[in-house]
Amino acid sequence: MVLRHHWVALAAICAVASINTAFPAAAADWTGTYIGAQAGATRSDVNTQQLGDFDTTRAAFGGHIGYNLGFGIVVVGVEADVTYASSSIAFATAGGGTLNVDSTWNGSLRGRGGITVGPALFYATAGWGWTGISAVERTAAGTNLKSSGTFDGVVYGLGAEAYLLPPLSLRFEILRYDYGTDHVSFAGGIASLMSVDRGDTVVRAGVTLHFK
Repeated sequence: MVLRHHWVALAAICAVASINTAFPAAAADWTGTYIGAQAGATRSDVNTQQLGDFDTTRAAFGGHIGYNLGFGIVVVGVEADVTYASSSIAFATAGGGTLNVDSTWNGSLRGRGGITVGPALFYATAGWGWTGISAVERTAAGTNLKSSGTFDGVVYGLGAEAYLLPPLSLRFEILRYDYGTDHVSFAGGIASLMSVDRGDTVVRAGVTLHFK
């Protein structure tokens, strides 16, 4: 599934490169503030030492805001984004119970840097990401135990963006969120789930409005 997402993203990025470059010079001016929306798919994976590895893929959508500075063909900037993607991964626990690990959102604050080719910008991005996690255990006796919190970690990826008509641009990108290992605990709950290693792979397209 991950490889398929990667190939889709690479094909989309290559499509940006094929956009006609016959735009006026002003169209390739990336300096300024921008805001936009994106949609795509996210693959969420949860790895535990005690209960095994699980993953799920869901539709994702959200928004982004940022600022670019252009230095010739080099563009650098900073961007923040938030994505909604409701995922739920279920585990069977010892003793006949169930455990659901749910996440509804992730977000990031990243730097971006790349080079321009005509109206297109090819870039790499990296920074810090967050996701909200909730876990609900239903014991064999029918008792519900809940735990929730925020995981954080690194995010990195590649993308391509091109002006359609000033001031609108279209982007394609793939991002990987690695939140690392964190603990999920329940007062009086299961002892078998001691830690959760969570990650998201996001493939998405977006439309951006630029302000000069």
